[in-house]
Amino acid sequence: MSDSILTEEDRKLLIRVNRLLEEVLEALEVMGDNGTVKAIREGEEDVKAGRVRSYDEFVEELRRSGEI
Repeated sequence: MSDSILTEEDRKLLIRVNRLLEEVLEALEVMGDNGTVKAIREGEEDVKAGRVRSYDEFVEELRRSGEI
């Protein structure tokens, strides 16, 4: 007889629920920050309008400006 109250399946479920709750809390935190929400919306608008660049272009821009 096992000394554990929870089965392995129960433990796995609790871990999944914990991760989901952490994600929900993080989302609520982001949604509560007006500056972050505004930046996300602006970023989405930039993507829709095609105002984007590749990662390599971004890194090259940083190098030219001396930031890296």
